[in-house]
Amino acid sequence: MQKLLAFTDIHMTPEGQKIIGLDPFEKFRRALDHGITHHPDAERIVLMGDLANSGTAEEYSRFAHSIRGVDIPITLMAGNHDNRDTLIATLPHVVTDGAGFLQTSHSYGDTRVLTLDTLFGPPAVSYAHFGAYCDARFDWLTEQLSEAKQASQRVLLFSHHPPFRIGFTGMDQIRMRDDARMHAVLKASGVPIHLVCGHVHRTISGHWDGFGFSMLKSTCHQMPLAIGSTDMTLGTPEPAAYGIILLTEDGIIVHSEDFDLATTIQSTSPETLPD
Repeated sequence: MQKLLAFTDIHMTPEGQKIIGLDPFEKFRRALDHGITHHPDAERIVLMGDLANSGTAEEYSRFAHSIRGVDIPITLMAGNHDNRDTLIATLPHVVTDGAGFLQTSHSYGDTRVLTLDTLFGPPAVSYAHFGAYCDARFDWLTEQLSEAKQASQRVLLFSHHPPFRIGFTGMDQIRMRDDARMHAVLKASGVPIHLVCGHVHRTISGHWDGFGFSMLKSTCHQMPLAIGSTDMTLGTPEPAAYGIILLTEDGIIVHSEDFDLATTIQSTSPETLPD
């Protein structure tokens, strides 16, 4: 069995700036410290995009400080709040595909782990919070899926933006816009696929026409369960979380760890009262 840790929507801000009263640096460090302490055997840490809140060099420098000294291999992804060029220029651990996008492929036994770059552009546009996927990225993905099929591998697919509707009116407006094409490419691959997404800041799971999916909370602020709202800026200080993903012989298992609540472990066996 292999284990991955996944953290999404960190939204790093400059020092002294908070989001709904929360410090993204302090929240992310607590999440990361908890994950490394309790899961030092993890093969990889996947940071699933929205690493910064505004995509500035100052925010990425602060983010770089937050991951300094981590020994577990790290994969970085881009989200709608990121600036791809600044991220690549500022952060360590950056790996890009042949076209300059933050896309990676790693194999763990019979599982191929793919991380997608769903950031709109180039050029990056600050107001375009929906996701996009271009011809060059689809070419890369199609090749990876073909190789997975030839190797009899299942695929664990990380995508910041969900390429499907999740029932939130506002957030569905800023999903991946190339969802129909993405669905067709995944279907045509003939490969078992499980998707892990961020972007929505809630723990959500389900089934998308043949593909299971898991969505993880932000390490900072969460989206309230305001399904009918068109407001995409809503936030609530509900407990934050990160993902623990197990790659087993039987399949892919995704756990969500609310790290601020995970403080004490006790036995629930009945106690014997003294005579």
